[in-house]
Amino acid sequence: MKTALISLAAVTCFGLSAQAFAQTCASPLPVTSNSTKSGDTCTAANSLIGYGAVPSPQREIIYSFVAQSANANITVLANTFGGTIFLMPSPCASSTDIIAAGNAGSPMPVTGLTNGQTYYVIMTADPGGPAASCGAFTFNVVGTLPVSLQGFSVE
Repeated sequence: MKTALISLAAVTCFGLSAQAFAQTCASPLPVTSNSTKSGDTCTAANSLIGYGAVPSPQREIIYSFVAQSANANITVLANTFGGTIFLMPSPCASSTDIIAAGNAGSPMPVTGLTNGQTYYVIMTADPGGPAASCGAFTFNVVGTLPVSLQGFSVE
C-alpha cells in the first residue's frame, strides 16, 4: 500500500513539475485537434509582459501547434478566475498582436491560418483583472488544428 501511495505521489509530482517547466514561449505544450487540456495558471510564470497592445500582468500557460487546414473552436469551460485564451502567431515577442480571443462565454475561432506556420494558444486570466488572478482551467478544442499521424508503415 505504501509503495502504491509513493508511486502515485511521484507520478503526481512529475506531472505537475512537467507542466510547471514546459509552459513558456520557449517550451510550449502541444495542443492538437479534438482535444481537452487542463491545468492551473497558478503553477505558471508571467513570462509575457503583453500581447501586442494588451498588457499581461497575470501568469500564463502557453501551448502551440503547426496549422494544417485549421478550422476549430477552442472553448474555455467555466472557471472562477476569469480565464481567457488568446491565439498568437509568436508568443515570445510581446509586441505581437492577438489573432483571436475567447473566454468561458465566447469560444475562440481558429481559422484562416497559414498552413505550416506555428501558432500559440495562451491560457491566462482576464488581462483587465487583478495581477494575482490565476486558477484551474479546462479548454476543449473542437475541430482541426494540425494534421496528426493516423498510421505508419514501412514496405
